[in-house]
Amino acid sequence: MEDNSTKNIDYHCGTIALLGRPNTGKSTLLNQIIGTKVAIVTSKPQTTRNRILGIHTDEESQMIFIDTPGIHKGRSRLTKNMVRLAYEVAKEADVLLVMQDVSKPLDQDSKNMIQHFVENEAHKPRIHILNKVDKIKKEKLFPRLLEIQKIDPEAQAYIPLSAIKGKQLAGLQQELIKALPKAAAKYDEDMFTDQSQRQLVAEFVREQVFMAMQEEIPFQTAVHIEDFREFSNEKIEVDALIIVGCERHKPMLLGKEGERIKHIGTYARKHLEEVLGCHVHLNLWVKSQPNWFENPSALSELGLNV
Repeated sequence: MEDNSTKNIDYHCGTIALLGRPNTGKSTLLNQIIGTKVAIVTSKPQTTRNRILGIHTDEESQMIFIDTPGIHKGRSRLTKNMVRLAYEVAKEADVLLVMQDVSKPLDQDSKNMIQHFVENEAHKPRIHILNKVDKIKKEKLFPRLLEIQKIDPEAQAYIPLSAIKGKQLAGLQQELIKALPKAAAKYDEDMFTDQSQRQLVAEFVREQVFMAMQEEIPFQTAVHIEDFREFSNEKIEVDALIIVGCERHKPMLLGKEGERIKHIGTYARKHLEEVLGCHVHLNLWVKSQPNWFENPSALSELGLNV
C-alpha cells in the first residue's frame, strides 16, 4: 500500500474520544463517519460496554475514534467499570468529542460531566456536539449553545448536528482535522475497526437481544463466543452463548417454542453478513448465570472487568 500520509507533511492523525451520557448518539455518529456499522445501536441505555475503535482515513487525515460507554451513576460492578473506562479513554485521547442530546434538558449530571473534562483535560482540544437537532425547534438551539459555552468557554467548537441523518458531518470533520496532531497514519487505509470477527458477532447478537427484549433483561444479558470456525473467506460458523442474569429470564429470551431466539439469530446473522461479506451460520444457546454483572471472574471472562 502506498502511504499518502508519509508524503504529506500536513497529514493529521490521532485518537478522538466519543464521550457523553447514555443515549446521546455516540455510536450512531461513529457509524455515520466510518461509513459502516462498527458499533451496535439501540434506544436502550448502556448499550455500549467496551471501547469500540472506528477508523476513518482519507487524504488529509486518519481519525481514530474511540466510542465509550455512556457516563452515568453506576451501581453494579459492571456499570462502574464502564464509567471508569470512559474517563480512562478521555485521559488517553488526543481530542475530546463531548456529545449531548439537545432534545432533552441539560441536567446537572451532564453539566458535572462537562465540568470534569474542563478541569481535568484542560490542555486537550474539546469539541461539543449538540446532537438530535432534528428533534427541536430552531429557536431553542441558541440558548443551549450559550449554556454550553458558559460551562466550557475554551472549547474549540460547538457543533449542532443530527447524527442519525448525517447532517453537518463535513463541518465536524474539518474541526477534527484542525484539532488532531500532525502525524502519519497508524493503520492501513482499508482498516475501519480493530474489532475481531468474534467480537463483532458477540456485539451484533447482543444488539438483537436489546432490540427484542424490554425492561431489565437487556442490561442483565451478555454474549460469550464459545466456538468460531472459519471455513474460508466465504463462510464462518459460530456457537454463541447468551448469558442472562437470572433463571426466569431464560424462557423469556427463548420465547414460545424458541421463536424469539430464532428471531434474534436471524437478524444478527443478516447484519453480520452485510458487514463481514460472507455467509454466517449462527448457533445460539441461553444460559442463566445469576448476578454475573457483579462477579469479577465472570466480567473478566467476558472482557468487561477493566
